[in-house]
Amino acid sequence: MASISQRFIDFMNTHVAPVARRMENQPHISAIRDGFIVVLPFLIVGSFIMILLIPPFDENTTNSFGQAWWKFANWVSPYGWNFFQMSFNAISLFASASIAYNLAKAYKREPLPAAFLSVMAFLLVAAPVKDGMMDIKFFGGIGLFSAIFIAIYSVEMTRLLEFLKIKIRLPKEVPHAVAESLNIVIPILAILLTLYPFSIWVESETGRNIPQLIMDFMAPLIAVSDSLGAICLFVIATHLLWFLGINGSLVLMQLWTPFLLQNMAANLAAFQAGEPLPFIITNSFWDFYIVHGASGGVIALAFLLVRSKSAHLRSIGKIGLVPSFFSIGEPIVYGVPMVVNPLFFIPLIFAPLANAVIAYLILDFDLIHRIYLMAPWTTPAPIGAYLVSAGDIWAPILSIALIVLDIVIYYPFFKMYEKICIEKEKSQNLSEEEQKALIEKAKLAAQ
Repeated sequence: MASISQRFIDFMNTHVAPVARRMENQPHISAIRDGFIVVLPFLIVGSFIMILLIPPFDENTTNSFGQAWWKFANWVSPYGWNFFQMSFNAISLFASASIAYNLAKAYKREPLPAAFLSVMAFLLVAAPVKDGMMDIKFFGGIGLFSAIFIAIYSVEMTRLLEFLKIKIRLPKEVPHAVAESLNIVIPILAILLTLYPFSIWVESETGRNIPQLIMDFMAPLIAVSDSLGAICLFVIATHLLWFLGINGSLVLMQLWTPFLLQNMAANLAAFQAGEPLPFIITNSFWDFYIVHGASGGVIALAFLLVRSKSAHLRSIGKIGLVPSFFSIGEPIVYGVPMVVNPLFFIPLIFAPLANAVIAYLILDFDLIHRIYLMAPWTTPAPIGAYLVSAGDIWAPILSIALIVLDIVIYYPFFKMYEKICIEKEKSQNLSEEEQKALIEKAKLAAQ
């Protein structure tokens, strides 16, 4: 058994880990990841504005607090919805700038002009002005795939022009800031002569603009991304990387985030239209039902560690318990350690997998509200589940129940590892006592 597990670990380290590390450092993937990190605060603030505007009470409630909340929401509504539209519902516009900025920085080029160029290209393609009016439908989640494509295209077009040495040549005496601002002129013209005419041609031929065509093309993938099979595969792949000591969420979530954000945006649009919410899996579904207390659901293990008979495990539990409440699990993952530890391979994968299956089925049967909001991933899971479900009291109950289930899953493996740690600690203590005895004997012999 030991040799089989060792062969598996060797295989993963040899063939899987290098690929994962290359993906993590690949410029386009890292730019998308870092770009969405910048966008998330706008989503979070927008979500809290939504909660403020739509209280978790019936509009005809007799509860005095609920009545006061609704009165305030109705009063602030015209201003609040405007802010919501320019925060939560403008994430594609922000993403087009942020991704281009980070990709240009990865290529060691001036990032700010790249961000402006990407925004201009996105507006030309996704929100052209007609009859003095701008259609901002694709500013929200449904324009994310277009924003990614346009950001990458605009930066790579700039790199191509530089490679071909097509640029404005200025005397050395021209200040650097002025030179950099003028160097973007040629890329602007390149966008106007390539992407914009292509966008006009596509719309004239198909009657749909590029963002809509991309969404139509991505529709099957979006549907698959919301399936039970997809979430199970993603959970397994993510935690296999964690087992190797690689942040699986950091490597893989950046590839899945556009789908999850689009799912949440579609749910929001359905909610605003008074229609059933079509998607189950969003960023917050992952954060508050699957990996509550960090990847692997290690908050469950933290509860076991703080009461361990092993001094080492107990100390790790005390260090890691509070961070795990806020979804920071590294002190436990690396402190136990769980990395490349065969005893924790099964619970590290099976606990979040069980969470995913149970939570998916419960939301699929509409026993708990589906998610159309977002809270910070560091929000303690039961509180976060309550917020993103728009005040469904069963959401935190489900989150807590899943943590209890994870404790049950981790318990037998924890006890096996605890026994090993205790035996090791006893042998170390015995060795220290023997060393002291030998020192005393040596002292007596010297006398």
